[in-house]
Amino acid sequence: MKRVVILALVVALTGCTALRSKNKTAVHRPATYKVVASPYSSNSMQNLYIGRQYVAEQRYELAKEHFLLGLASAEHENMREQLVSEITAVNRLIETLR
Repeated sequence: MKRVVILALVVALTGCTALRSKNKTAVHRPATYKVVASPYSSNSMQNLYIGRQYVAEQRYELAKEHFLLGLASAEHENMREQLVSEITAVNRLIETLR
């Protein structure tokens, strides 16, 4: 009985490699990588990010400047729309504070 238990433990711990046939050859294929890139320019993305940081710090004039810089370098229509909406929101915040 002890031999059966020991044999079962050895097989479980070794992952049944001793029981597999050695004739099978595994084909190792290199992993395929997919590159994901943003269609937006890095300058406009960076200015959008910095502008949002300034909005969080309640520095609205600086945020507006960075949104305008991002809008000037935006190449994609969706980025332009996002920056225009950020600029209108910041303009409303500035008007509210005046």
